[in-house]
Amino acid sequence: MATPLPRKSSWLQDLVYGLFEGLDNSLWGYGFATILFAGALTPFLPLGVLILLVGTGLIGLWVSLTSRAPVHIAGIDEQAVVILASAATLLAAHLGPGITGPAGLSTLLALFALTSLLIVVAFVFVGQLRLARLLELLPFPVICGFMAGVAWLLLNAAVYVTVDHSISMSLPAQLTNEGSLFKLLVALGLGAFMIVFMDFVNRAWTFPAVTVLIFGGFYALVKALDIPESALHEGGWLFQLPAETSALALLRLADPAAIDWAFLYSVLPQVLTVVFLALLNVSMSLTAMNTSGSGDLDSSREIRNQGVGNLLCVATACPPGYTDVASTMLYREFGATRRLMPATAAIVCLLVAWSGSWLVAFLPKVLVGAVIFMFAYRMLVEWLFERVRGFQPVDFLIVCIILAMVIFVDFMVGILTGIVLTVILFVLRYSMISAIHGRYSLREYRSSVERPPSINTMLDRHGLGSLVYTLRGFLFFGTANAVLERIRADLASTGDEHLSVLLDFKRVTGMDISALNTFLQVKRHCEAQGVRLLYSDVPMDIQMQLRSLGAVSEEEGSPLFFEELDFAVEHMEEHILEMYAPEASGRSVREQLEQIFDREDRIELIMHALERVDCPAGDALFLQGDLDNGFYILESGSLSAYIDAHGNAKHRVKKFGPGSLIGELSMFMPSRQRTASVFADVDSVLYFLSTEVVHSPDLADSRLSGAVHELIARALGTRINYMNQRLMLELD
Repeated sequence: MATPLPRKSSWLQDLVYGLFEGLDNSLWGYGFATILFAGALTPFLPLGVLILLVGTGLIGLWVSLTSRAPVHIAGIDEQAVVILASAATLLAAHLGPGITGPAGLSTLLALFALTSLLIVVAFVFVGQLRLARLLELLPFPVICGFMAGVAWLLLNAAVYVTVDHSISMSLPAQLTNEGSLFKLLVALGLGAFMIVFMDFVNRAWTFPAVTVLIFGGFYALVKALDIPESALHEGGWLFQLPAETSALALLRLADPAAIDWAFLYSVLPQVLTVVFLALLNVSMSLTAMNTSGSGDLDSSREIRNQGVGNLLCVATACPPGYTDVASTMLYREFGATRRLMPATAAIVCLLVAWSGSWLVAFLPKVLVGAVIFMFAYRMLVEWLFERVRGFQPVDFLIVCIILAMVIFVDFMVGILTGIVLTVILFVLRYSMISAIHGRYSLREYRSSVERPPSINTMLDRHGLGSLVYTLRGFLFFGTANAVLERIRADLASTGDEHLSVLLDFKRVTGMDISALNTFLQVKRHCEAQGVRLLYSDVPMDIQMQLRSLGAVSEEEGSPLFFEELDFAVEHMEEHILEMYAPEASGRSVREQLEQIFDREDRIELIMHALERVDCPAGDALFLQGDLDNGFYILESGSLSAYIDAHGNAKHRVKKFGPGSLIGELSMFMPSRQRTASVFADVDSVLYFLSTEVVHSPDLADSRLSGAVHELIARALGTRINYMNQRLMLELD
């Protein structure tokens, strides 16, 4: 049945919802108490009910009053309950008959208080340092496996509560005892009835109503069959409690001096598991609340506050509690909007604790077993079926392996197995992702340096031997070794003379020592082939490590590290020009124009209008924002264009080599302003063509204007072609 749409809430509606949720939590308090105080610990069950109800009420009241969300329900952690129940079973085996004495009760209460205290420390630490997001890095298949394992422990607890025997190889023999199999089938049947009833009705009062219905039906049947209470106790239908069932009287048995500290130390792994799972679940719960529209909750603040609230659980020797995201979201959908709702639920638990712990003596075991069965079933279906839809087979296999380890070995072993498997799977999957984001030669990938067509032609001819590799991700032995193998293959596959190999680290997130050693092998292989190894965008700490290992080529005693990829590619281009200097000899402006025009009259028109300009190194040719007054042709030297960035910093966007046009774009800008500042890198010689000359009215036939526009169009066409080629490589 569909969940009802939210309705406008009144204070009375919130009060009623709080009453229903309080009854829900009270019933769960009884159920959790029977899990924790099962078997030999049953004599302490009234005290357990009191502890669970008081703890639930206090943590729920604290969260309802301190949370930023107006409807924020908190309850005792069911995972903590089942894991601590397994520790309680170990305690019973450890103490034997002494479990019902001061040592048993004192050690058990100390275990609960210690767990809640560690929750306080962990929650406050994570909340204060704002580490909540780190908790979500655990692979989701592991989470599903953990939760399915918890569902199994609940299922085991349901069987144990019902027939006083856990699921094991000896369970079939136990079920042959008089009435055991029948009780188990009754509990299973009632659990199935609860599931169907709650799914069909789906209202806030459903769980309390079906519980009361079963409770009443049980005693109606007992009355009709005229079964005495003694027979119910002898048949195991009711809990066997001592004559003195006062929770406070039982509490007097507790003696701090009787605590078995050695046992507490032995179960510390289980306690730390509770802490870990609690951190994980509270982070996921708060994320789900934010996603569902509970407002912009500060997860770190909420976790810290819930940690402080767990001091109340420490004080009452209660297992820890935190956000109950399922109930919170459900009542929000029903229309609850005020703090009154969760606060009322908490107060109801406290009232039941004050007046109703005696009810445990009348609770049928099959009812408690049915409740736990119902919860275990829902949890198993959610985490073993619903949440794993879309999983790859290997991910689902990990979930099943974790569950199998929990069933056949131990919960802690299941957790460790899951973490180890996912780490191995992650490494295998990550190593399959190539660390090479892109591989280019200088025939394909160029720097931002603008050069004349003759130089570009020469770079096209000889650029195939200089290779650029852009790397990505975290580099370790598997991924770095693949880079080495690719470089070896590339250097051996072509007949071109190789000059340089460039590794760009802009997309690299980190690397380990094994990768550093691999790059040392890359450098040795490159230099054995007469090839230089360069790096760009390498963080300073990795630069120091690479240099200390000798994993980078040097030039005149300086390692070939470059701040940006563009600077490194420019250096590779210059190296090619040095190697092939006769083909890259400088040309005059006339010779450069002859490379562009095939008509002498146009060359003469432009040469006649040019004016020589000398620009010493460091001088500004013009500044960003200056008004346009013409453009320049660079004959010799080099200049760089910069644009203003944040904080008065300047970013280089272009470098101009001989034959480049500089400043021509501002002629076509609506504002007629320079778009960048241009400075001379070295002493340079340029030729200036003013706007006034281009648009001189003395040239009625506009021959000069036409020649200039053709020159600019050809230059822009070449520039755009290289820009498009580089952009396509970046997007590939």
